Amino acid sequence: MNKSLSIAISSGVLIAGWVGYASLYREAYRELPSGPVVHLPFDSKGIDMQIKSEEQAVHTDPYGALGWSMLASAYMARSRESDDLATAVKAEEATRKSLDLRSLGNVGARNKLVQSLLQQHRFKDALAECEKAEAIRLYSDDTTVLHAECLIEVGRYDDAGLIVSKSPRAFEDGPAKTVVARLLDIGGKPEEALKLYRQAADEVDQIGGISSEVVAWFHTRLAIQLDRMGKHEESREQFNAALKIYPRDYKAMVGLAKAAAQDGHWQEAIDWGVRSDAIAQMADVRALVGDAYAMLGDHTKAEEQYGRVAALVGRPSGMNDGLHELNPTAGTHGHRLDRQYAIFCADHDRDLVGAYAAAVRDFEARRDIYSYDTLAWVCLRMGNTDEAVKSIQLAVGRGTKDPMLWYHAGEIFAAAGDSEKASTYLKGALEMDPHFDGIAAQKVTSTLATMRLNQK
Repeated sequence: MNKSLSIAISSGVLIAGWVGYASLYREAYRELPSGPVVHLPFDSKGIDMQIKSEEQAVHTDPYGALGWSMLASAYMARSRESDDLATAVKAEEATRKSLDLRSLGNVGARNKLVQSLLQQHRFKDALAECEKAEAIRLYSDDTTVLHAECLIEVGRYDDAGLIVSKSPRAFEDGPAKTVVARLLDIGGKPEEALKLYRQAADEVDQIGGISSEVVAWFHTRLAIQLDRMGKHEESREQFNAALKIYPRDYKAMVGLAKAAAQDGHWQEAIDWGVRSDAIAQMADVRALVGDAYAMLGDHTKAEEQYGRVAALVGRPSGMNDGLHELNPTAGTHGHRLDRQYAIFCADHDRDLVGAYAAAVRDFEARRDIYSYDTLAWVCLRMGNTDEAVKSIQLAVGRGTKDPMLWYHAGEIFAAAGDSEKASTYLKGALEMDPHFDGIAAQKVTSTLATMRLNQK
């Protein structure tokens, strides 16, 4: 591996964003080591030192575009570690400063700007920056991959697929393969998606000098796909592999919490959820921990966790008014968690007015299949079955084989009196994975039993 690549990786450029790894990944791939593969250990204190160093550098030379771009990389490294919004915003500001100083040829800063916006869940803004880069012909293969990712995030799957077909070279390496895998999975081809996730993980395992958190991400993403396909044992193996590589991988912890819940191991689900929450706070994880306490009969602790969900999304005063607080408590994610909050409320029959407002905001921000699913699920709980049916038909229209999505569809069609479609989706969910969720899978069985009784 050449010296410049080693310096770039150790300085934190590599951890600017998952898709942003592609350029350095390609460079490393050309020089596969002949000896044992060594991945760089994660060093949280090192990120702090890097941020301090880069901040000092731009203070000393505020007119250096490269310095601001390097500072953005350091901020993104911190944001990725714990899903921190504040440092993602700082990364955006630093990249914009870099581009203000030098726009011509500054592709790296442009890509980091897109990554920082994606990290903030500002998907339409990220897409706009990709389109701007294309318009002014300031782009690279990495920009092309980012463009496809942005289109997937806002539900423009056909447009994303067109980019992949027009630029096959850009989608040859591991990071880009995960983007293609997402398209395949959404299009109802989970086995083909799984194949690409395996290839990506295998490839990155063979490249020395890559940061451990990067390597772990590929194993976590593979594990998530395996879990969605009902391959739970192998999924757990991959989650554990990710944690062995990178012990602070909160997404792997979340995966193990959900895996424990699938098996009804509620205390284990709590333990993994609490560990994850200590690193990165997510509404769906807190809801899962609350559900686990409820299943164990501890309703006091369950309600405590449900209250923490409300506080996290910007409702420190509780779930009661249909709107977020104007000034969420420090550390909350606000509208970035609209989807999680809406699903939580629909699942638990709480604050349905607020849930609907969150679902609509999420829909306006993304319009992907899961925004339709979220809106449909909330509409069902509010008693608006007609609207629920319209939305869920759009959610499942691409043939995505997601058992939770099919569970929602089955329940909605059952409520609408369409027993044939309800049966198809509910049975389909269980065929994909009879243990896809520790609570929802039981509800599928119950709904099917009720439908059989009603048909007699």
